[in-house]
Amino acid sequence: MRVGKIFGIDIVINLSWLFIFAFVAWALADVGPFRDVSMLPAQRVTLGIITALLFFGSVLAHELAHSLVARSRGIPIKQITLFMFGGVSNLEGEPGTAPVEAWISFVGPLTSLVLGAIFFSLSLLLGPRTPLGVATEYLGYANIVLGIFNLLPAFPLDGGRVLHALVWRITKSRYRATQIAAGIGRLLAGLFILYGIFATLYFGFDNALSGLWMVFIGWFLLQAGTAEETHAELEHALQGLTAADIAEAPPVALPADATADVVLQTMMRTGRRAFPVMLGDRLLGIVSLGDFVKLGDRPPGAAYVTSLMTRLEDLHSVTPTTQATDVLKLFSQTGVAQIPVIDAGGQLVGFVTRENILRRLPLHRDLRRIAPASPQV
Repeated sequence: MRVGKIFGIDIVINLSWLFIFAFVAWALADVGPFRDVSMLPAQRVTLGIITALLFFGSVLAHELAHSLVARSRGIPIKQITLFMFGGVSNLEGEPGTAPVEAWISFVGPLTSLVLGAIFFSLSLLLGPRTPLGVATEYLGYANIVLGIFNLLPAFPLDGGRVLHALVWRITKSRYRATQIAAGIGRLLAGLFILYGIFATLYFGFDNALSGLWMVFIGWFLLQAGTAEETHAELEHALQGLTAADIAEAPPVALPADATADVVLQTMMRTGRRAFPVMLGDRLLGIVSLGDFVKLGDRPPGAAYVTSLMTRLEDLHSVTPTTQATDVLKLFSQTGVAQIPVIDAGGQLVGFVTRENILRRLPLHRDLRRIAPASPQV
C-alpha cells in the first residue's frame, strides 16, 4: 500500500507492518514503559500510538539515509517498504565499488545512532519521569538498539553489507565476498534461532514471546541471506553469456484472429505460458497467462487475442546481444515471468524465462565441481 512520497521516493507499507505497529503501540501502553506512568488510560493509549509512529518514523529515516546516499551515487531508488521486520530500500542497481557499498550500508545505522542520541537528550530536557520524557527515552533506546543490531555482520543486515564491502575490497571479487558474508550471516541466523528456542523453553512463558521473536528474526535473516547468495550465484553463472545464449526457441505463433479460448487450449496442451501473436510475418505482441486478467466478464470465445496481448511497443524486451546478467536485473525490476528476445529487424528470437535462468544454477554448480575454478569477478 503506497502512502506517499518523500524526496521523490515512494513509501510503501506492507500489510504485515499494520500488525507490528498495532502490537508496538499496545505493548508501549499496556505492558511497556508507560505502564507505571501516571496518566489516564486514554492518554496512555494516545501516547503509545504517537510513540509507535515516531519509532517507525525513525525506521523510515534509517532507510531514507540509505536511499538518499545511494541516489547520490547514481543508483535509482524504486521505493522504501516498511514491513514486519523494519524497512528495506529497494535499489534498482548495485553499488559499483566496495567503498560505495560500505558507505550506503553504514549510513543507515549511523542515522539510527544519531537519532538515539537526540531522543536521549530530549528525555533529559523533558524530565525522565514525565510522560514525554519516558517516550523520548524509549525512542532513544530503540534507535540505539536498531543501529547496533543493524551493524551485526549478518548478511543482508547493514553490518553484513559493510563486511561484504570489506571482503570485496580485499579479495577483488564481489561473488567471493557474497559467499563469505552469506556464510557468516547463516551462522549468526542459526545462533539467533537456537537462542530463541532456548529462551522459549528454558525461561518459561514470560519470555516465550521474546524467544519466538528471536526465532522469527533468525529465520528471516536465514531466508534473506540465502536469497542474496542465490542471486549472486546466478549472476556468476550468467557471466559472459548473452540473452541469445540462454533463450529458449519461441513456440509456434498465434494468428491475430485467434480467440482467447484457443490460446488457453494451446497453453494447456503445450505447457507454455507465453506466445507471440503475428499478423503475417509481423510480430504484433506477446500474449501470456497474466494477460487473461484483461478478459474481464467476456467469454473466452468472444475475445480476440489482440485485445489481451501486450503490444510490441509496450513489451519489456531485450536484444540477442544483451548481457544475460542485464536480463536477470530486468526480471528483478519488472517482476515479469518471461522476457522476449527481439532482434533489430523486429523478429522474435526466443524467450528468456525465470525457469530457464534458474536451470543454469545446478549446471553451474556441477561444472564448478569438475572443472578448474575460473577467475571470479
